[in-house]
Amino acid sequence: MKIGFFGTPEIGAYCMKALCDEFEVLFAVTGADKKSGRNREVHFSPVKEAALAVNIPVLQPEKLRDSAFLDELKSFGADIYVVVAYGKIIPREVFDYPRYKTINLHPSLLPKYRGAAPIQWALVHGEKETGITVQCINEELDAGDILMQETIALDEDMTAEDLYQAVLPAGAELLIKTLHGLEDASVVPVPQDHGDALYCGKIDRDTARIDWESPARDIHNLVRGFNPKPVAWSEFRGKNMRVWKTAKFHDTVDFTLRPGEVRTFQKKRLLAGTGDGILEILSIQPENKKAMDGLAFINGYRLVEGECFG
Repeated sequence: MKIGFFGTPEIGAYCMKALCDEFEVLFAVTGADKKSGRNREVHFSPVKEAALAVNIPVLQPEKLRDSAFLDELKSFGADIYVVVAYGKIIPREVFDYPRYKTINLHPSLLPKYRGAAPIQWALVHGEKETGITVQCINEELDAGDILMQETIALDEDMTAEDLYQAVLPAGAELLIKTLHGLEDASVVPVPQDHGDALYCGKIDRDTARIDWESPARDIHNLVRGFNPKPVAWSEFRGKNMRVWKTAKFHDTVDFTLRPGEVRTFQKKRLLAGTGDGILEILSIQPENKKAMDGLAFINGYRLVEGECFG
């Protein structure tokens, strides 16, 4: 099967390289080059770097409906287009053209968590499991027929980075299985139950702010769900504090803490009150400083009784 690939970030590069071992990848469509850093150096997307490394032609159109771009796509004669985190909406003129149409890898068990950031939101919502889906692309967001799915169990301390690293190999393998299944007609599209659709919310700075009135479990899920990006945060002594890692606190104590109130325990553990109990803070990053563990924070800030986050 001859494949046309659409993708931009690391997960796209990972999947494209896996597909190259099984199929003929004719071209890669990816996002524009970006300038960053003090010297405004040009940086390629991970997909572009991976494609150039194995001499796969790279296309970077500004508009996917551009007639010259559409003609170039058709000239390759791909049997199917595969999309993995490309970053742009694929129009019908593109997704409907190949013999086997266009398929997309989505890191959730559709119809749950349609849209951006499904990995983060599955953790923030405290799901016990999530997964990956290979679906047919249509004109609605993540609403196409399902081809194959695979479940991934979630540990209560798993971060978004942990889950992302699990999705990489699992997603690539599922794409390969799906493509072989389409070739031998063993994979049949199944419509989604749109009544069960759940859409991911927008993630911004306010979304990642810790509400210490919330239950400890919800705060813990927020912290791990937004690690490594955008990182949950609060304030302390007028400065922003990024909270990287927390743990549920199970020890028996003879004190209570108000929501956000900080206290040391056993002279080396950093605790904070929540809406329904106590949460231990394992890694915290003060503004303009490196991340540190609870003991380093305790020693550096010499906590005063009754002080609070938030």
